[in-house]
Amino acid sequence: MDWLKKARWHSEQLTQRAFHRQLRLGVTGLSGAGKTALLTAIVHQLTQSHSAHLPFFSVMQKRWLGACIDDNQLPQLPRFGFEKNLNCLQQQPACWPPSTVGWSQLTLALRYQSESSLRARFQDFQETELVLVDYPGEWLLDLPMLQQSYQQWCEQSWLLFAQPHRAATAAAFKHRLQAIDLSDTSVLFVQELCSEYSSLLQQFREVAGAYLNQPGRLLVPGEFEGTPLLQLLPLLPEQLEQGGALVDLMQKHFVCYQSQVIEPFYRQYFSGLDRQVVLVDVLGALNAGESALLELKQSLLLILQSFDYGPEHWLRRIFKPRISKVLFAVSKADHVTPDQHQALTLLLQQLLLQHLQSVKFQLCPYEVMAIAAIKASEAGFVKHNAQQQPCLRGVSAATGEALIYYPGDVPRYWPDHQLFTEHHFEFQSLAPLPWPKQQVLGHIRLDHLLEYLLGDKLT
Repeated sequence: MDWLKKARWHSEQLTQRAFHRQLRLGVTGLSGAGKTALLTAIVHQLTQSHSAHLPFFSVMQKRWLGACIDDNQLPQLPRFGFEKNLNCLQQQPACWPPSTVGWSQLTLALRYQSESSLRARFQDFQETELVLVDYPGEWLLDLPMLQQSYQQWCEQSWLLFAQPHRAATAAAFKHRLQAIDLSDTSVLFVQELCSEYSSLLQQFREVAGAYLNQPGRLLVPGEFEGTPLLQLLPLLPEQLEQGGALVDLMQKHFVCYQSQVIEPFYRQYFSGLDRQVVLVDVLGALNAGESALLELKQSLLLILQSFDYGPEHWLRRIFKPRISKVLFAVSKADHVTPDQHQALTLLLQQLLLQHLQSVKFQLCPYEVMAIAAIKASEAGFVKHNAQQQPCLRGVSAATGEALIYYPGDVPRYWPDHQLFTEHHFEFQSLAPLPWPKQQVLGHIRLDHLLEYLLGDKLT
């Protein structure tokens, strides 16, 4: 009777959506942006916190009754490892949760009293389901491929591989491709060639600022590991002009990858989103240099074209939901001093200016802010030359060394080539602060985030 249970579950989901009792929150971000940390922090704060820890989340002021994890989701749906992630943060020394290698989901039941005195008279409480989904950031990189032909993808890939921070790494594989026989489509040859390309992507993964590595499933295969669907690589543009059996095979594999890997992933995780957080690690891109910052911009603009934005309508919520509110957030705001948060926000606005204009045109409200879902530093001041200098106290993620330092300024405007030539950014990576179990995790503006994305749904 599994089919009956599944049908009942899907029916309940549709009913919840129709009556605004379910909210699907999508956290969109590249690998390393902090998606898992943000989801862990949201679950922790909503299940453990109160108004003192989330002062700007308005429902917490006298109306909040609490939240709990709903474990009634279908057993075949992987559960987000919230408890495991908390254990990482509680270790001595504390460490960040591991990178996500597959998709998972968690539903929270949020209970609160209504603002309406009439509704409060007839109902003791209101309840809204908050659905959270986690997935590897590498899979997100495949979304732009849906809008491309195989030829367009190959041309884009090799333009990217020619960039200063990638060219040396790509040189050996380019030389290898130049020597191959385009008529050879034997199984072992194709497997070997695709394995070499997969190794190249793994090398790119270690190159600071190399964000747009496609196909993402070659890095994190998930359920497609070992299948022919992952036998895909970008041939050189001049080889496409020459043609051959291998070119035809790669074109066929590209279309199969679009229809059997990317499209189902998009439909399952993104087509039904109500609200969205776009999480961006701007500091990491600044550290990696000008080419990296430009590639981050290119990657995000390509990815965000895949989402639909616009006002809500009850019928559309059931059959073709759109994102009705979006928050663009700079992650790791705790890695700079508080006086630099505004500069971080301004820089993200300039990074995503083209997309922000598109969202506004589609009548979708948005905000931009700097956040830290889980604080990894304490801000303070030190006396230097008889003046108070802002500083951070934290622990280096690389060495475990205790640090008291000034991380440097964030450019308030889009940095030009001259700035990168004359200055090298070195924002430290920090480990989580020690966290006693009985305390609630520290954060920066997580309450602002929750208020903006959820506040109007919890009235």
